Formats: sequence, C-alpha cells, structure tokens
Amino acid sequence: MAETQPAPTPTIPEKRDPAEMPRVVIRSYPKVIFFWMTWIASLICGVIVSRGGGGEHLGTIWMGIFAFNLLVISFDFTEVVSVMVLAVIAALIFAGLFFGFLGPIGQFFASLKLGMNPAFYFTMFGLFTVLFVFVFIKTRFDYWEFRYNEVIHRRGVFADIKRYSTEDLRWFKEIPDVLERVLAGSGRMILTTPREAHPIVIDHVLRIGSIDEEVADILGTKRVTIT
Repeated sequence: MAETQPAPTPTIPEKRDPAEMPRVVIRSYPKVIFFWMTWIASLICGVIVSRGGGGEHLGTIWMGIFAFNLLVISFDFTEVVSVMVLAVIAALIFAGLFFGFLGPIGQFFASLKLGMNPAFYFTMFGLFTVLFVFVFIKTRFDYWEFRYNEVIHRRGVFADIKRYSTEDLRWFKEIPDVLERVLAGSGRMILTTPREAHPIVIDHVLRIGSIDEEVADILGTKRVTIT
C-alpha cells in the first residue's frame, strides 16, 4: 500500500520591520571636507610650536598644505588634466636640472620663514572642527537611502521624503576629480529614471567604490517583503 505523504505546509512570508531591511545610505558632503589635511596639520603644528619646537620652516610647511587644499577645491583634476600636470612638472624638473634654474627657486622657498604662533594653529584647528561638526549634523538630515524596491531621499529636520521606484532606474559612478578621490575616496553618483526629466546628481560621495558595489548588490536583487 502506498504511503500517503502529508501535504506541505504553505510558507508564510515573514513580516519584517522596514528599518531592518538591507539598505545603503549615501550622503553628499560639501567640499570643505577636503581640508582634513589642513585640519590635522593645524593641530600637529600647534602642539609642536607650543612645546617650543618646529624650527623656522614649520609655517611654510603648513602654508604649503593649505595651498594644496585650496588647489584641490578650486579646480577639477580629471585624469587627462592630472597626466598633463604631472608631465609639465616632470619637464620643468628635468629642464631645471639641465639648465640650472632650480637653484634660485629653491633658495626662495628656503628663505621663506613664515612664523605662526600656537594661537593661530589652534584657532584654525578649532574653526575646521566647528565646520566639520556642522557638516556632520547636516548630513544626518539630508541623505539618500537605497533599498531593494525604492530609493528614498530624506531631507530636513522633519524628514521630508521623496521616493523613487527602482524600476528602470540606472545609476552611474563618476570620478570627476582624481585628487578628491585620492584624498577622501570621493566621487559622484548619477541616477536616471524615466519618471524624472533630469538626472539626479549626488556629489562628493565618500567611499564611492564600496558604495557603488553595495548599491549594485541591493538593486541587483529584487525582493518583495511584506511590511
């Protein structure tokens, strides 16, 4: 006699809290975050000078770091521009060594004796600290949230929400500035959907490489969850 097997128990979808669903949070930061080198240099120089050290060229070093940060936020160094700049610098160095005109330039920078007292360094460190705190607070109230079936833009203290369906959603990762990528792993995320007339641009996304992989993992698998 054939043995009768019990009917399989139907699987009931498990309800899940939306807060527990896998998600990727993307925050857009202002360009002031690229001044983290000046921020740290200000603290280090302040400590060194307050202890009576540093010599006569410490101020020149700090000014060089500050000038480099200004250069980063003032121009977009694409891959082509970066290669051209490196090529020009290399050509100037070789030409200077061959024709001997680097000596006066080196003497000029060696003669610079920019002196700043500890109050200046600690004031700059405190100023950037306050700015970074405000940036951190702002990005807690303005961010993008990627989930399996939707993209949510939360903005404002009262959490104004705009939702975008992931149907026909495309996203692109761009590296508009090589130096910004080197300094903070920053890049740009561009979203396009037929439901929006213009692309959605999210600038200065930190850890853009890993963020792109996480978004691909989230949007690459569509799931239906009962909430």
